[in-house]
Amino acid sequence: MKNEHSTSGIAEDIIRSITNLCGTELHYKTLIEKTRAELENGIIDVENPDEVNKAIEKNNAYLSEMQNVAQLRRRMMLSLFNMYEGDKDAWCLVKHLANASETAYEAFMASDDNPELMELWIDTNKAFITALTRFLGVEITDCAACFSDMMKGEN
Repeated sequence: MKNEHSTSGIAEDIIRSITNLCGTELHYKTLIEKTRAELENGIIDVENPDEVNKAIEKNNAYLSEMQNVAQLRRRMMLSLFNMYEGDKDAWCLVKHLANASETAYEAFMASDDNPELMELWIDTNKAFITALTRFLGVEITDCAACFSDMMKGEN
């Protein structure tokens, strides 16, 4: 599907949204785990009912927001799938590899340009692109640039 108003196609924009939503889900998960650990490890005074209730309310809000983001990601994935009708069995592969690629990228960015982490990020992204092309039912590749060109209808 061509997008006249973007340097990339609509599908690529949706894929970027899905990847960012996957990353957002993980960050909510981390916030939930952090608050729980603060309660369990005494960082939040469990003898103070106001602090405990505040932490519980915060975690409940995080959980609700995470569920909303997950539902939005599922809708985006379904919208993308319906554009191509590829292999729906690759659904979870795409979700998990999008998470892995996004997290590997963040590790590299936090590393002051560690070349080993850059290679891990690139290799993880190749696995993501492979699963994504299978999911969409297009020519299977692990090359992000090749995939981008395919989405734009170029060789």
